[in-house]
Amino acid sequence: MGGREAAEGPPIPSAPPAGAGPGAGAAGADSAAPGPVRLDAFAPGGRVYQAARDLYVSEAHHVRPAGPLAVVEPVLPTDAAAAEVFVGRGAERREVLAVLDPAHGATGMIVASSVAGLAGIGKTALARSCAAEAVGRGWYAGGAVFVDLNGYARDPADQVMPEHVFAPMLHALGFPGRPADSPAGQAAQYHRMLAGLAAEGRPVLLVLDNASSTAQISDLMPRSRAHRTLITSRHTLVTRGSRTLELGALSPAGARALVEEQLEFLSPGGTRTRQDAAGTERLCRLCGHLPLALHIATALLARDPDLTPSDLADELARARHKLDVLDDGERAVRAAFELSYRRLTSQQARMFRLLPVNPGPHIATDAVARLVDLADDQAVGLIRELARAHVVERVGNGVWRQHDLMRAYAIQLLGHHGDNQGAASNRLIEHYIALAADAMSALHGEGPVTSFPTVEAALAWCDREHPNLQAATSMAATFGDDDGALRIQETLVAVYAHRGQTAEWEAAARTAVRFAREAKDHPGRSRALHQVMVALERAGRQDEAVEAAGVLLGFQQVVIEAASLAEHPLDCQRLLQHAVAAVAESGRLLGGREDGLLHTRRADIARVANARHLDETFREIGPRAPRRPAGPDTEDVPGEDFRGTVPRPPRRPPEPPAEEEVPDVALEATRWAREALERLSEHSPGVAHSVAGAAPAQMAARRALSLIPEDLRPEDADDWRGVCALLARFAAARLAGGPMSRDAGRLAQQEWSWGVLPHVAGTYEIAVQAYRRVNDAAPQVRLYSDLAEESFQSGAYPLAAKCRLAAAGIAEAMGDEEGQGEALSAAAHAHLLMANHEEAARFAESAFPLLTAAKRPGPAGRALTTLANARFSLNLPAQALSAALGAEALTASAGDLPGRTAALLVLGLAQRDTDRAEDSSASWRTALHIARTLDDPYLTPSTESFLKSVGHLRG
Repeated sequence: MGGREAAEGPPIPSAPPAGAGPGAGAAGADSAAPGPVRLDAFAPGGRVYQAARDLYVSEAHHVRPAGPLAVVEPVLPTDAAAAEVFVGRGAERREVLAVLDPAHGATGMIVASSVAGLAGIGKTALARSCAAEAVGRGWYAGGAVFVDLNGYARDPADQVMPEHVFAPMLHALGFPGRPADSPAGQAAQYHRMLAGLAAEGRPVLLVLDNASSTAQISDLMPRSRAHRTLITSRHTLVTRGSRTLELGALSPAGARALVEEQLEFLSPGGTRTRQDAAGTERLCRLCGHLPLALHIATALLARDPDLTPSDLADELARARHKLDVLDDGERAVRAAFELSYRRLTSQQARMFRLLPVNPGPHIATDAVARLVDLADDQAVGLIRELARAHVVERVGNGVWRQHDLMRAYAIQLLGHHGDNQGAASNRLIEHYIALAADAMSALHGEGPVTSFPTVEAALAWCDREHPNLQAATSMAATFGDDDGALRIQETLVAVYAHRGQTAEWEAAARTAVRFAREAKDHPGRSRALHQVMVALERAGRQDEAVEAAGVLLGFQQVVIEAASLAEHPLDCQRLLQHAVAAVAESGRLLGGREDGLLHTRRADIARVANARHLDETFREIGPRAPRRPAGPDTEDVPGEDFRGTVPRPPRRPPEPPAEEEVPDVALEATRWAREALERLSEHSPGVAHSVAGAAPAQMAARRALSLIPEDLRPEDADDWRGVCALLARFAAARLAGGPMSRDAGRLAQQEWSWGVLPHVAGTYEIAVQAYRRVNDAAPQVRLYSDLAEESFQSGAYPLAAKCRLAAAGIAEAMGDEEGQGEALSAAAHAHLLMANHEEAARFAESAFPLLTAAKRPGPAGRALTTLANARFSLNLPAQALSAALGAEALTASAGDLPGRTAALLVLGLAQRDTDRAEDSSASWRTALHIARTLDDPYLTPSTESFLKSVGHLRG
């Protein structure tokens, strides 16, 4: 289809954004509308889980935080666990330990790599065993640390680079000060610290595991020969001054020695390998002489005293025969996995399959118990049996890990067996949240906490679980539990704050801001913004801290607005109390810079408190209650927002105010605003809604606006709010001419749209200017939205687009991303109807991520429908197809049937023009079925008309 044909094709019925004209009411079907604001942020166990957690493990397992995750662990001395899982590399161990010995005068770096990346070769096991032995010999007084560089991640962006390692490495090595804010500063601190430790005769051992390139390790290399570095990689890395140790499969003799020694360790006194030497050699050969497969096979022999090596070799041969699609190394390891898994009990097998649901690199026993929903003592017995079977390994006291290959195998099994991953992840996240809340209480000194009796115990737990906590936040967010992600993230913020790690503190707080925004937790977002401010202040970045204080202060308008809309008085009071604290904290840094805005916020708090009849003590948080003009007009000046969102307090008999309370000019402005309403009501409806009939009233309204000072002091704003409300009422009264004109016929509607509506827009601008002078943003948004909706229904699309963009700008300044997204989506729809397709696409693309972040799938889907329409009209059918598929999925998930109908119609066009005729017909059939089911007076006939125009329907 050519560009001209696309532009002049049949009109595509579209479901406009909420509040944007015909079909707008259907937006109420969006199931993701925001619920009550959560206030129990720190209440133990106070949780609300969202639905839709049942995802396939192939999509949800091993969830990592966005970007690389550097986990720096201390290397512990050799213990029973290390002895159990590593034998059979005597020559290699001696070579590595010779280099790791600080007394050794040669190079301090050794690279252990595999031959052709062979799986299960034992690189990490060798590195861990040698490092643990070296620490046990007391060689590294400066410390020994292990970090997985994730060099072979599926997404290269997840590879850990030196700039991600410096800060956690400084902390792990006991850096006494605060890490610098920039990676360059942290690198300088890191190398200065290593130089200082070398001068003190305190060498350090670095184990850099799983590196894929020299770029991951070069900047981490110590410059002093006193320190040692042990690197593992699947391939040989050429690094200056290093010694390379290439690991291949074990020799036949070495493989047999491993089996014999490990079997003696697990089952002392056995003679099976000696009695069946030929079977043992065959078993080793079928295991590919790979340490991982050999360990598993030996564990199978140890668990079954009647099993001979020959019998096990026969089973292994049959299992390998089924895996011809794999290469030899993979077949050996995979076959061993399958034999081991078959011998697990049902409970052990279930635990094995569910372990990958844990998002971090290791898991503690108590977390395992929650994962499988068993008592701690039962879970301990099961995990120990898995360790004996060598399908998990113990890496510390009560801490376990799965080999990467074993984890991948467990994930595949989990997908096949259909275990309830959602319930398991719920329990695990709940476990991390509960302990994280206890840890934060301990750090804040909030009374006795049974989980952590001391601050040191809480910090030790946070250090051990740090990678799991970080990964759990991403898992919670992936499953739509932004509230849970926020609770865990707040603990990480508290840890960084406690230790004064300002760079990590600021970054974690900014992440908490995002989680709180997505959870629609206004107090949580305020807390996170406050933490950003304090972190910047502690880092000495004063200008940025002041800017952050301004953001915190600006956001309080959203909190106060939420308080005014809260159904329960206690919720209102909690939100206002939070706003009081946030205003005070931001004012501490802002000083005299924002006196006007500070006063306005305090006045807003007092106004809401007064309207909701909160106790007198609480009302003292702000200035005096709003003052009203005296005289006969007093009774009719609304004390609430013109839309009535704040309940009006009971009427009281007017008392004569003090002479100085209300300036004479405010009284005069009130009289002019009232006169505008009265003059409008003097005429019949037909005359009142004409330009000539409304002109005297409009002049009175302009007179009232002219009396409101443009440089109004914040403390005087309350004197003028009644004037603003009257002007808003006057604008709304004029807008009522729209429905009347549509009822009167086509000519009256045309006269309204072309002649009267622009004049009414001037009336609305008067009301907007009035609220702008008293610095009240929310009513401005509502005024523009009301005018935009009427303009849309009247066909005045340029005016509708203009009003929506003005509302979007104000919402952005308020920090209301959801309101900004809805306004941009409506503006995009208006531009689409004006055939401004590039503008429509641009605004829809801006609206979609805002609505997605706000968890509004229905409106987000409608924005994508507009985008798909615009792209199709721009002759971009492939891009239109992508947007339409997303729109159909989102509107379907939200239960937004009119929106889904519109998405299906444009989806059918995009499918037709990308040579998918059958899919196109199916989409249009579904759209027609939905439209006829709805029987909407606008949507149903327009859908049928469209489908006739494209030849899908006859007649």
